[in-house]
Amino acid sequence: MTRILLLAPALALAACGSSDEVPSNDTAVATPAASTPEPAADTNTKPAPASLKTFGNWTAGCDNAASCQAGALLDEDADAPPVLMAIQRAAGPAGAMTVRFQIDSDPPVALPLTVGIDDRPVVRVSGRTGDSIGLTGAAAATLVAALVDGRTLRIDGAAGQPVGTISLTGASAALRWMDVQQGRAGTTGAIVARGNGPDTRPAPALPAVRSVAIGAATTVDPALTATMRRTAGCEADGELPDTIGRSLGGGRTLALVPCLMGAYNLVSAAFVIDGGNATPAAFDASTGMESEVPGIAQVVNAEVADGMLVADAKGRGLGDCGIHQRFAWDGTRFRLVRQDEMTECRGSIDYIRTWTARTVR
Repeated sequence: MTRILLLAPALALAACGSSDEVPSNDTAVATPAASTPEPAADTNTKPAPASLKTFGNWTAGCDNAASCQAGALLDEDADAPPVLMAIQRAAGPAGAMTVRFQIDSDPPVALPLTVGIDDRPVVRVSGRTGDSIGLTGAAAATLVAALVDGRTLRIDGAAGQPVGTISLTGASAALRWMDVQQGRAGTTGAIVARGNGPDTRPAPALPAVRSVAIGAATTVDPALTATMRRTAGCEADGELPDTIGRSLGGGRTLALVPCLMGAYNLVSAAFVIDGGNATPAAFDASTGMESEVPGIAQVVNAEVADGMLVADAKGRGLGDCGIHQRFAWDGTRFRLVRQDEMTECRGSIDYIRTWTARTVR
């Protein structure tokens, strides 16, 4: 038995050219320029992913580098809307803002879009990067400032047709909470909790983790796989996929042993094989799973990407809640270098980052 722990101005239109196109969530979290110096060696920092906080129809969270994000949620008694949004702000003085829209439309909605607050047009959105539509720079700041006192955000299409609306209930409280987390409350740089103080708090330095790239695929002895299944208390083989083996260097192998398969989650036990012997893999943080077998780490929907172990635990099939994690192998154990979460199963697939570490070779 295992259990997933869900540790996921009036009438003036600001036109957005290519310089205001929105980056994806994977590229919008680079270390801010105004950060404290970063260490060059492994800092051996114990991961401490932050908790998310919900305010009405919005949820918010920050990572250890004070990069924060607030996201709109679906009304609990409403059908899935075609539109949701997320607001991300970097740490450091005058931290840049990014606004991303999640628009469910087939075919994709035509640009530009007009975004208004309480029927008052505020900005036009013309930037698209992959699946993301949104704003950066001055246009993002203009929209965020306008929605603080609003009740409803409305998006209209290029031909003026309604695309969708977003409830702003809780948005101001979420952004005020972000101001506090980033040390901006009472400063000129705050979004809501503004004051006269200077916005000078630097972005914290990221912890560093030694990373040894996980290597090529290898075969795992079937007899050893059977032993690992018994050790981990896995279900009978049934329809479970084959064990995945990947080289860790030095004659060692990472073995991901499928233990349990549900409708949208494949749970695997992680072992390290060395000299024909398999021992449970060590992790420096929770993997989002709870096993009834002490000492066995289990990962969900795991794969190896860019030399790291990636896990993606879904709270439900829609993918609108869960935990995304990336673990680096440091030669002895797996180290958490990134965690994104959505704990509210209310429509948003724009997960919020709660832990970030920098890798060093």
